[in-house]
Amino acid sequence: WIKTGSFEVPFNLLVDQLSIFMCLVITGVGGLIVSYAVGYMDKEDDPSYARFFTYMDVFVFSMLLLVLAGNFIFLIVGWALVGLSSYFLIGFWYHRRSAVLAARKAFVMNVIGDVGMILGTFVLFISYHAVTYAKVFDAIPCTGGRSCIFFDSPGLELAAFLLLVGAVAKSAQIPLHTWLPDAMEGPTPVSALIHAATMVTAGVYLVGRMHPIYDEAPIAHGAVAIVGAVTALFAATIAIVQTDIKRVLAYSTMSQIGYMFLAVGIGAYTAGFFHLLSHAFFKALLFMAAGNVIHAMNDEQDMRKYGGLFRQLPRTSWSFLIGSLSLVGVIPFVGFFSKEQILGAAFSKPDASLALAVWAFGFITALVTGFYTGRMWWMSFAGKPSPDRPVEHPHEAPPIMLVPVLILALLATIGGFIQTRALGFGPHLVDDFLQAAVGKQAWEGGAAEVIATFVTMILAAVLFLAAYRIYIRHAWKPWSAMVPWAQRVLERSAPWTAWPASGSGMSRSRSSTEPSSAPASWPRPAPTTSASPRPATSVTTCWCSWRAPWWSPCSCSRG
Repeated sequence: WIKTGSFEVPFNLLVDQLSIFMCLVITGVGGLIVSYAVGYMDKEDDPSYARFFTYMDVFVFSMLLLVLAGNFIFLIVGWALVGLSSYFLIGFWYHRRSAVLAARKAFVMNVIGDVGMILGTFVLFISYHAVTYAKVFDAIPCTGGRSCIFFDSPGLELAAFLLLVGAVAKSAQIPLHTWLPDAMEGPTPVSALIHAATMVTAGVYLVGRMHPIYDEAPIAHGAVAIVGAVTALFAATIAIVQTDIKRVLAYSTMSQIGYMFLAVGIGAYTAGFFHLLSHAFFKALLFMAAGNVIHAMNDEQDMRKYGGLFRQLPRTSWSFLIGSLSLVGVIPFVGFFSKEQILGAAFSKPDASLALAVWAFGFITALVTGFYTGRMWWMSFAGKPSPDRPVEHPHEAPPIMLVPVLILALLATIGGFIQTRALGFGPHLVDDFLQAAVGKQAWEGGAAEVIATFVTMILAAVLFLAAYRIYIRHAWKPWSAMVPWAQRVLERSAPWTAWPASGSGMSRSRSSTEPSSAPASWPRPAPTTSASPRPATSVTTCWCSWRAPWWSPCSCSRG
């Protein structure tokens, strides 16, 4: 393809188990998303409709080129095209200033990662005088039974760190993560495609594909696990206070990609890629089901203006519940088997203090995930309808938008049974298929791993149910005044703005959602009263500064 002197870049594509696996995920889940987009984008005029699907096709082509590349030059081309096409998709509604800014931020962040990856490629070329994967991997010291230490090949560690910069940017991991929540400005099919099966998983693929490098670069390899563990917990805590349903899913994506980085960072490559497949099923399901809700609610994305949708949108509600339980990691859904395999691998890895540390992060993240996922589902589908709902009687989406959701709901329900390693028995189809490409996991778990698996699942499920008590039954009211910081966290994400004094017997009232441009101190109105006379009731009205830190208390008065 390129030849000058002794330098030659062959026109080669690499088709092995890993690239086949990624192609199946991209085309399978991506095909369902494109089918869904046919109905979702039907309201667009003809030029915009054609432009949208042109961008989608270029994006899918770029991802396929990325995962099929057999040398670093093709990899860089596919990597850059993914970033460029995502810029067009996120900024599709270019008449919105917020969409333009979000697309620009995503492009800049990805270019930062591209620079790191290109520099890493240069380091490898200078060290080993090759650009094809096979020649670079064969030239790496410490392979073929030869032993070495870090100082024998400092260029390998440097190259691994530079490649990690590219992976972190593309997969929205700390510290290059800020573009992903803003990417929600694009149409919902774009969010599903970018966040579920394609772009954000490219970083995980890169680390897995470069596993011969990372296996011999222990410092950079450990950094992969640390970045993933910290991002998983960090993003999960942010998701707790989001009110936009798509932004909750965006931070959830960051968190789940963190699990994948954690897995490949400790050497459990097949576990990480199994979670990649699992995440593609349930996250595409959640995004498209959320799109059906947004479509039914006249493009409203604030969960505080939903409520009571379970009876009006039963198919979407059940599908969203399946995706939510899979995200939490409840048996028998696919998320349980993939996430618990990662945590089990970290818990059981011998003689590795780093693995236990990242397991602790992953364990806490699983509990937080149960809570924010429960909050998202209960606020949207349970309880009474919000008085601020833009549509009083919403209807289900048309079949073209509903059928892909139901297919993914089925896959999220039965997909986990292709690999039940988290239970300690059963098939290992993903492991068996990918071992030739990424190697076999070097250690096996035991009974303690299975016990830890079920403890994690039970606690996460309990917190999923606890969200119902807090956000639907208002169980936090008696102690909220005694714990100001908890009061502020819950009030930021709950739809209530005023509450009666303890023992008054009055129910909470609701108000419309405050705009993002609300003044520094927003007065929260007292509950409305009817024209009929009622006994005098003591009511506490609070004023909270929406720009104040979350730990500062509200100012309350009783009247």
